[in-house]
Amino acid sequence: MNEISVIGGGSWATALVKILTENSIHVNWYMRRPEQVRSINQDAINPDYLSFLKLDNTKIYASGQLDEIVARSKVVLFAVPSAHLDSVCAAIPKEDLAEKFVITAVKGTVGPENLLPSAYLARRFDLKDFQQAMIAGPCHAEEIARNKKTYMTLCGLNETVISKISNCFASSYMQVNYSPDMIGVEYAAIYKNIVGIVCGMAEGLHYGDNFMAVLVANAIDELGLLLPAVGVHNVRLGRSMYLGDLLVTGYSAHSRNRTFGKYLGQGYSVFEARQLMGMVAEGYFATKGLMATVTSLGLNLPLLQTAYRVLYKRMAAIDEFKLLERNIR
Repeated sequence: MNEISVIGGGSWATALVKILTENSIHVNWYMRRPEQVRSINQDAINPDYLSFLKLDNTKIYASGQLDEIVARSKVVLFAVPSAHLDSVCAAIPKEDLAEKFVITAVKGTVGPENLLPSAYLARRFDLKDFQQAMIAGPCHAEEIARNKKTYMTLCGLNETVISKISNCFASSYMQVNYSPDMIGVEYAAIYKNIVGIVCGMAEGLHYGDNFMAVLVANAIDELGLLLPAVGVHNVRLGRSMYLGDLLVTGYSAHSRNRTFGKYLGQGYSVFEARQLMGMVAEGYFATKGLMATVTSLGLNLPLLQTAYRVLYKRMAAIDEFKLLERNIR
């Protein structure tokens, strides 16, 4: 495997392109903004994300023509915010992905039915289970850009193809593991972004490390309730693609969701916090989608409920945390 198409122009997509090109994989890269395309092709720099990073553009073909980029590779990797996946896919004819292997690096629910990214893509393009995989963390783009030791998990049922794709990402600083549990890891990836927002709010409200540890312990417990409710059983939550991803999103200064939550804890409105971010915090959209799913399942998840009320009911974080204090153990 020596060629992959990447859809998306953000920091996560940029970090993935970096790894691939370092492994001599040719990348066909769809970027929506013309100035990004020009900068990549001329200067090997993404001007909007990880702009300190010089890429190897001898192995990159960047274009704003989505149909062209999809057609050029047998493997297509989606690395766009979940809120944009539907609109991006609407521009791709169903038959264009019929024979492709599709990888998702998307962490959020999609559309009014709050589908997992893999379920959405399967329905939209009639994909079979063996045609899909997903990338799981903990993988902050900023650390990948600086060659910091990272563990990635590729999830899916087609272990033969995924093993070949793993070689495209493995390096001296990137260890790639395999898991067949794509659905469970997708839910965990969605939930951990919400936890990141709640941890950020706690920091903005000046709670200490003791309370933060209690928050994260309760988050693990909530994830342990969520997964069996959606049909995922016998999961070892301590594995890196579950707990590891949750921890780094809750604690790391690189976490957009934590930063977003911190602004909310400091008293900024949701609108103001989103403006200050200047980039997408996936947990904002994930909270609404997962709340609908959890409500339909009859689950009581206090951390998720706290995030939802602050984000969508415009409740003050300080008031919601006083309630949360009584609802966690």
